[in-house]
Amino acid sequence: MKKIKILHIAQSEIGGVTEYIKMLLKYMDNNKFEFYLIGSKQYESQKNIFKELNCKIITVDMKRKISPKSDWKSILNIRNYIKNINPDIIHLHSSKAGALGRIASIFLNIPVVYNAHGWAFDMNLSKKKKLMYVYVEKILARFTDAIVDISDHEEDSQKKYKIKPKKYTKVIYNGIDLERYNMKYDIQKIKQKLNIPSNAFVVGMVARISEQKSPESFLKIASKLQEKLGNCYFILVGDGDLRSKIENLVDKCGLKNNFLITGWTNEVPKYISIFDIGILTSKWEGFGLVLAEYMAAKKPIVAFNSGGIPNVVKDNYNGLLFDYGDIDSFYEAIIKIKNNGEFREKLISNGYDVVNERFNVERVAKEHEELYLDLVVNV
Repeated sequence: MKKIKILHIAQSEIGGVTEYIKMLLKYMDNNKFEFYLIGSKQYESQKNIFKELNCKIITVDMKRKISPKSDWKSILNIRNYIKNINPDIIHLHSSKAGALGRIASIFLNIPVVYNAHGWAFDMNLSKKKKLMYVYVEKILARFTDAIVDISDHEEDSQKKYKIKPKKYTKVIYNGIDLERYNMKYDIQKIKQKLNIPSNAFVVGMVARISEQKSPESFLKIASKLQEKLGNCYFILVGDGDLRSKIENLVDKCGLKNNFLITGWTNEVPKYISIFDIGILTSKWEGFGLVLAEYMAAKKPIVAFNSGGIPNVVKDNYNGLLFDYGDIDSFYEAIIKIKNNGEFREKLISNGYDVVNERFNVERVAKEHEELYLDLVVNV
């Protein structure tokens, strides 16, 4: 039987989208599918990893910001690669790759799947800019066979603005590779290597350092905790365009000796293992996949109640949620979890059950296989 060629296209910075694609590659049936990836130049550092996952990778120049001249060059390059690869399915990830990829694939008669991973118009935007993004998505939906939403919130936003693909929308809740969190780590050894005091109370967040994730909120919370407890350590696992700004704020807040920014890393589970609490301070969020990672690692959660996060965390059951910007309640919740062992264990136990029942990536991979097969058969 001839293998079905799946071409993924992604522009986004290394982070959640990249991990999502890696998980699909790892758990989908290699006997049925053959995988390709067109990624931005940032994916150069990931080439060996994708090759190990039996995915042929090509990098092209794709800018995050809108640039007519640069974007047109990207579209022409992507179109040429699409023609050379001749895939059976094109799967586009996030808004920029979604726009470039759909324009590049017009009239090629190849089924197109689009996953926004959080709609751009759900961001904190001016009314004019929001409507512009909605209009663009509605137009591009005419060249999209299927849209994958990763949360109920994402589907609700799509329905609200009447964004209709040619065939259908499918909600496929996000998932994580639980296998990565079955490893046992020597927490004290890791702390020692990172120069973290052995008895420090560690609050951590895994996130791209960008406006969306609101790292300045993390700093406000960190300052309050350090003032109250005096024996805290804070870890931000990730990188991004606001890193320099956040590093300057860390200094101004007097947290230089208590704060670590790891940069991009393939050792996320290792860092999460030393968290006492995992947090997420996003302004908007399509899903909040890292919250499932915290649960798999048996860490209690505090987060802002943004976008699709309630699909992952039920308040007061497997975590605590607060309105975006409510720094005082967020900080007090961390104190409560630290001081109340019984409550903390309840959140951890419920979270571990939830992630195993609902967010196993093997289920995500199977649902994608079904989607791809349906599109190929019914094209």
